[in-house]
Amino acid sequence: MPSSERANLPRWKGQQGCFEIWFLCVLDPGGERAWWFRYTRFTPAPGAPGEPRAMLWAAAFDAASPSPALGLKAIHPLSHFVTESSGRFGIRIGDAELAPGRCNGHVESGGHAIAWDLRYTPEAGQAVRRTPRGANLLPLPTQVAHSQDDMCFTGTVTVDGHRYEVQGAPGLQKHLWGHRRLEELTWLYVPRFQEDPDARLEALSVRPRRSVLSPRLTPIYLRTGQTEHAFHEAPNLLFTNMSVPRAGVLTFHAGSATVAVKGRAWCEPRTLVGYVYRDPTGWDVHVAQSDVATCELERFTRPHPFAAWRPAGRLTSTVGALEFHAPEPMEGVRYIGWDETSLADPGAAAPSIARGA
Repeated sequence: MPSSERANLPRWKGQQGCFEIWFLCVLDPGGERAWWFRYTRFTPAPGAPGEPRAMLWAAAFDAASPSPALGLKAIHPLSHFVTESSGRFGIRIGDAELAPGRCNGHVESGGHAIAWDLRYTPEAGQAVRRTPRGANLLPLPTQVAHSQDDMCFTGTVTVDGHRYEVQGAPGLQKHLWGHRRLEELTWLYVPRFQEDPDARLEALSVRPRRSVLSPRLTPIYLRTGQTEHAFHEAPNLLFTNMSVPRAGVLTFHAGSATVAVKGRAWCEPRTLVGYVYRDPTGWDVHVAQSDVATCELERFTRPHPFAAWRPAGRLTSTVGALEFHAPEPMEGVRYIGWDETSLADPGAAAPSIARGA
């Protein structure tokens, strides 16, 4: 079994107070369109409000459209979540499926609909690591497996009746699970750059809790056509930072003894889709994302740690994704509530949970 498939195997054993997520990010090579799909199951903690549920999420981004972002969600009873019984990876929520090499589904609410039927080929079928070595061995409240990177998607996505042919779209797929939400998280993903077609960037800044005892970690991974920069590993991890100066914008810096990068990423605020995620104990985190973001970074090198830095070139993204998590909503972003399925259709899915509970 490829390591990417092992990384996707379900972790939930039926316990209360857990969530498990598989998501895919699909970026059209032209940079103007993108799509995001999320398969998840959730059980509240003992004594917390709500019922166990399965959910299917979808977002469509089109920077050239008068309505550049559309987010939808379908809520199902947990019994509609089915896993492959053969020991291989495969999950279904109703008629939606995620399995090695393919994914499909359909979400409709508030007068809008997003459907997808995609095939994908991961590079060598191998899971990758973008976090510090050994992080998966720690008792963290949320675990993540970067199941597949350098993916290439082909197929169709249909948004409100308009069918898009997807050809050679880069993207990734991740698997997350845990018993507590992270309170703050900022994520940047860029799989294509104009100046270097082999360059890849993934930058993450995370703070599990808003407390003085909860450190902020900012692993940054950069690969170019010449080399791989392990800013996500110690000791380089100690010299990375990321900030969000205003809504939809982030800046970052990373360095080693002889290599440094600094960059900026941004998106048009209208392209942000907002969702409310719930912690199993009952509190909420607000998530805003845009998969039609732009990133620029500068590289610097020096022959030894006591030499002066010299410019080593710039990289400009052709596609990119941004995501912002925080307990409070981001200014100017509208969010689909936990019990809602669209911005235009508040609470529409709540009766289905009651019937299926």
